[in-house]
Amino acid sequence: MIRDFTLVSNRGEDIRISSFRGLSNLVVVFLGHSDAMRIFLHEVEQHGRQFSEQDTTVVAVVPYGREEQAFPIESSSPVVVLYDKTHAAYHISGATDENGRPVPLVYLTDRYGEIVSTYVAPGHSIPPNVAEILSTLDFVNQQCPECEPPEWPR
Repeated sequence: MIRDFTLVSNRGEDIRISSFRGLSNLVVVFLGHSDAMRIFLHEVEQHGRQFSEQDTTVVAVVPYGREEQAFPIESSSPVVVLYDKTHAAYHISGATDENGRPVPLVYLTDRYGEIVSTYVAPGHSIPPNVAEILSTLDFVNQQCPECEPPEWPR
């Protein structure tokens, strides 16, 4: 299961990761301080409709406070940005290096919070492939009997 944490969002709300359980798959992107991950997140934004079709919420956890505004995001973006200035969520999620500094990491969970895939870039420079994530989400949704209507009437 993905570790639970609560952070303030770009919309000013306290968001708890467990609040998505039973509602949607999650792609939780810990950006670290990687420019490559920022580019990856913009690619995710461009595929927002496809993530929505896969009943998936994309959450980006950034390692600074809301006041720093170091990650511009449009109000119409499907990505929910969470601010982690203290790096507490990074630490409990394993998104830190041996010195405790934030590093890029992506968790993909099913709608019940079970981790399906983890994407860690070697050297923290290569982001995951959006097409691969969408393909994995499609597979997860096909494997979830609770998510689809039964084939046969009871």
